[in-house]
Amino acid sequence: MTTRAYGDRLRTACKRAGPGRLPYADRPDVGAGFAGASAAIAATLAFAFGVVAVDELGLVGGLDGTVLATTGLAALPLVAPAAFAAGVLTWRALPDGLPIYGVAAGFLGTVFTYLGATALLALVLVLAAWGSWSEVMLTDAFLFAVGIGYIGFLLTAWVTVPIGCLSGAIYERVGLAGQSE
Repeated sequence: MTTRAYGDRLRTACKRAGPGRLPYADRPDVGAGFAGASAAIAATLAFAFGVVAVDELGLVGGLDGTVLATTGLAALPLVAPAAFAAGVLTWRALPDGLPIYGVAAGFLGTVFTYLGATALLALVLVLAAWGSWSEVMLTDAFLFAVGIGYIGFLLTAWVTVPIGCLSGAIYERVGLAGQSE
C-alpha cells in the first residue's frame, strides 16, 4: 500500500469513527486539540498496559504494575482536557515555517500537557485543602501536586513523548491534508 493510500484510509477512519467527526474538528487548531487528547488517551492506555506487562513478566523488581496502571488511568480526567488545551494553544502559537511542524507541535503539546494536568491537580488539591476542616496548608497541597506531576513525568515520558510527536506528525500529514480538499 502506498503512503498516500494509507493516509487516505487513516483520514477516512478519523472522519468516520475518530476525532474527525467531533464538533469544529475541521478547524486546524481544534483538530490539533482533538489529536492531542486522543494521543493522551492512547499514551495513558499504553502506559497502563506496559507497566502491567512489565510487572507480569517480572522484568523489573519492586514495580507494582497494577498500582501504576491504576494511578495512570485515574489521571486521565485531568490529562485529556489538558492535552486538548495544549494541542489547541500549541498549534495556534507555533510559527508556520517550522520544517517539522507536526513533530514540534506534538512535542510541545506533550510538555504543556504535563504542565496543564499538574496545574489542574494543584487547583483541585488546593481547593480541597481550602474547603476542608483539616490543617493542611495550601502550599503543601500545591507542592504535593507539583511532586505528583514531576513523578508522573519521570514515569511516563518514555511513552508520552514519542506518542505525542507521532500524533502531531500524523495530524499534520493526514488531518490538515484532509481539510484542504
